Amino acid sequence: MKLSSLWIGWIAAFVLLLAGCSKEEVDDPNKPFTLAGSDTVLKALQAKDYEALVTGLGELRTKVTEKDMAEYRRLRTKVTDQLVNEMGDSEPARDAYRAIGMMETGR
Repeated sequence: MKLSSLWIGWIAAFVLLLAGCSKEEVDDPNKPFTLAGSDTVLKALQAKDYEALVTGLGELRTKVTEKDMAEYRRLRTKVTDQLVNEMGDSEPARDAYRAIGMMETGR
């Protein structure tokens, strides 16, 4: 069972990597986010409230316009990077990471 969870994690990481933005789109990773709702996502990430994190990111994804897509990708990258750092010790972080991957691929 652990092997299949590991494969799902690797597949999700690969999909997120493919869906990621190019270097030209990422100005400064520490630049503040201006998307409406990004503060909710970041607060949930900081509080390790993974359910609120996935919900907030999903709601934000449905509202983002084409011109704001680069900033959304930067936010998603910040979220997934932190989840990758936490998922070694946290099953909920792994679940959140998988859920974001599925959300991004439409499954």
